[in-house]
Amino acid sequence: MKVGIVVDSACDLRELGEWGSSEYDFTVVPLKLEVGEKEFVDDAGLDVAAFMEEVAAYTGKSGSAAPSPGEWMEAFEKNDITYAFTITKNLSGSYNSSVVGKEMTLEKYPDKKIYILNTYSTGPEMSLMVRKTTECIKAGKSFEETVQTLEEYIKTTKLFFILEHMDNLVHNGRVSKLSGSLAGLLGIRIFGQASDIGTLEVLQKKRGKMTVYNVCVEEMIARGFKGGRVIIAHCLNPEKAEYIKTQLLEKYPQSDILIMPAGGLDTFYAEKDGMLIGFETESR
Repeated sequence: MKVGIVVDSACDLRELGEWGSSEYDFTVVPLKLEVGEKEFVDDAGLDVAAFMEEVAAYTGKSGSAAPSPGEWMEAFEKNDITYAFTITKNLSGSYNSSVVGKEMTLEKYPDKKIYILNTYSTGPEMSLMVRKTTECIKAGKSFEETVQTLEEYIKTTKLFFILEHMDNLVHNGRVSKLSGSLAGLLGIRIFGQASDIGTLEVLQKKRGKMTVYNVCVEEMIARGFKGGRVIIAHCLNPEKAEYIKTQLLEKYPQSDILIMPAGGLDTFYAEKDGMLIGFETESR
């Protein structure tokens, strides 16, 4: 049977690399990014740095649009078994669109098995779920066993974020104007998390070039990180990603840490120098 893993482009992965295998297919269903009359497709061909220059130069409305149910259906039709992961439904219509796409697919192909997980998160936490799925498939787990594993695993993962600017989040209603009002002023950086209901929760506002990155490491440990997997998606900010990695490895040398560039959607909302950190905890 053909097996597939499907994500929307809020997951920063564009290919599986060493996680890949001939045993399964990997598909990214892209969101659309809108800058005035221009539309950008958030796929592997997007030049994120050039896109962000367009965003910075434009003074009008910009935003994002979820994939259509038909785009999800096209991804679901490719395989007999599909595991799909979406950005939190409280920040995007992608999950709801995927559910409609699943219903459309099963009407046409009732024997297919499709599992969709609203991750209540974005970016690196979605990537952690993808990696766990590849391990389940390689281990020969059944569809039901894999779903159960994923349902339990997401209870032990978490997402932190560090932002230097929140203009796009505020303008598009993802956070309140009050929460984002200090970001970027007088060197203030925002530290927060994906809440349990899938919203962006500001935890601290810190001044100082490196303070917020040290706080992030401290909070990861306080929330249960003990040297497991970490995925850091940076928004044109590899140096600070390496700094977090170094700090974690000093405390937990056995940590499995992957750094990757953020995709278009996450960079649009986290903005330049933003950081998304997905990590495993002992428990949530």
